[in-house]
Amino acid sequence: MMANHLVKPDSRNCKRPREVEPEVLDSPLLSSLGKSDSPFFDYAGLFYKDEALEKELNDTSKEINLMFFAYAKILRQRAAVDASYIKEIDGLFKEANAIENFLIQKRELLRQRLTVIANTLHK
Repeated sequence: MMANHLVKPDSRNCKRPREVEPEVLDSPLLSSLGKSDSPFFDYAGLFYKDEALEKELNDTSKEINLMFFAYAKILRQRAAVDASYIKEIDGLFKEANAIENFLIQKRELLRQRLTVIANTLHK
């Protein structure tokens, strides 16, 4: 029973894709040429493919340029933030240096006063 049963091959399970027949373009040039065996048919198809490829490359180039401009803008913003952080840190270092100098002066004044007090007590 099973030996006589034939299974039709399913085209969806085929690993190799079917070759799609090229579509004929609706252009006056191609319709005037008539048959596809004309030598101009191949050149017109290549010309169309070149134009499509050129357009796709131009579009891709524009998208890449937009991405580069966006990236450059982000880098400029980050550089501006970094510059502001550097200015803020410089300000903090200057303030810390001023406080350090103030404390050194206070320590020296305190040392002088303690020396005066010690000299007074020793007399």
